[in-house]
Amino acid sequence: MSLTDRAYALIRRDIVSCTLAPGAEFTEIDLAERLQMSKTPVREALARLQFEGLVKAYPRRGYQITPIRVSDINDIFDARIVVETGVVAMAVERASDAELDQLALLAAASSDDDYMRDLDHSQEVNTEFHEALALATGNLRLHRMVAMTLKELERFFYLEAQAEDAYPTSHVSHDDIVAIMRQRDPGSAQRAMREHVDGTRRVLIRSLLNGAIGTREGHKDLLARSDL
Repeated sequence: MSLTDRAYALIRRDIVSCTLAPGAEFTEIDLAERLQMSKTPVREALARLQFEGLVKAYPRRGYQITPIRVSDINDIFDARIVVETGVVAMAVERASDAELDQLALLAAASSDDDYMRDLDHSQEVNTEFHEALALATGNLRLHRMVAMTLKELERFFYLEAQAEDAYPTSHVSHDDIVAIMRQRDPGSAQRAMREHVDGTRRVLIRSLLNGAIGTREGHKDLLARSDL
């Protein structure tokens, strides 16, 4: 791994996990000192992160971690509903029993002790479930679309996990989705997926508006810069 790749991986992980909080401002020197690197790989890594929309650059001032707005949440979750309700309906009709069994194993891993304790692990398990669901359609383009959307969602996942009501009892779980898929009913599976996605959206927006996920340094800028 080159120094640029290493800088990119470390900075991106801190942004996604909100260790570098939404709205936080910094300079290349700040990050170079933190990572104990020269400014060149840090600058090149930040250019990649700007392309991903995670960082904004301001001439003669430095950089800012892109704030999260309610409109951002709504846009990406609207996209998820369109794509993933279509995916689950297709998967109901095309998935083999073996693929449904594998989805059930991944769903079970979404509620074990490690999932609730280790956010990095739980983010990986969540991603693996939704990608496996897309792969069960047999359509690789749909899988790429889901994978791309999930990559954009990583920061939201960590923010949701910090919310007090992150996993309410009424939330439609991965287990629920697989159970409905086994009935081979595309319409019911679509409704379950829509409720699953919208449940996460509601938790995020409610927590954002209540300030429940604004406790880390820099989160105070989140609502102030929001285009509600």
